[in-house]
Amino acid sequence: MDTEDLSGICASLGILEEEQTTNRMVYTKGDHCLDALKDLLRFLRRDDPQTREVFKQVCRWNIASKNLIPIIEHCQRDRNLVLNSVKVLVFLSMPIEPSSSDIPEQIEYLWNLKFFVTSSDAVAVIVSLLEGPLENLECELFSEDDWKLLQLVLTFFHWWFSGLSSSG
Repeated sequence: MDTEDLSGICASLGILEEEQTTNRMVYTKGDHCLDALKDLLRFLRRDDPQTREVFKQVCRWNIASKNLIPIIEHCQRDRNLVLNSVKVLVFLSMPIEPSSSDIPEQIEYLWNLKFFVTSSDAVAVIVSLLEGPLENLECELFSEDDWKLLQLVLTFFHWWFSGLSSSG
């Protein structure tokens, strides 16, 4: 794993900060936020399932709570950002390989991720993604893209709200 490249990718996502005038938290996405999400997804896809070094580093840096969840909550109008953030969360929540040597550490990271996701408004935003596809289904206009989105959201819920065992 190239930690320097991973660090640059994560830094390119954006920043969550308190607005001075309203004291509200705002997320300022980076100029290349979408590209950074796609790069992060590539890193996670190539992560060794035995060691999950990329997963663990992303968790150590709290990327889900500092970036992914804020992107979902604050950038709702940018569908591509939200969808790619959900894809990254799905990859972060992949079942633990039973032969991993550090299962307790991975379980702890997964529990922390679940805490951040469930204590945020991200779940409501993700559910709202299904509004269009479900309307299309009702009108018999359900498309391949609708099906892919439905699969993504169902996978998100299956992995996020199932147990932490390797069977998922």
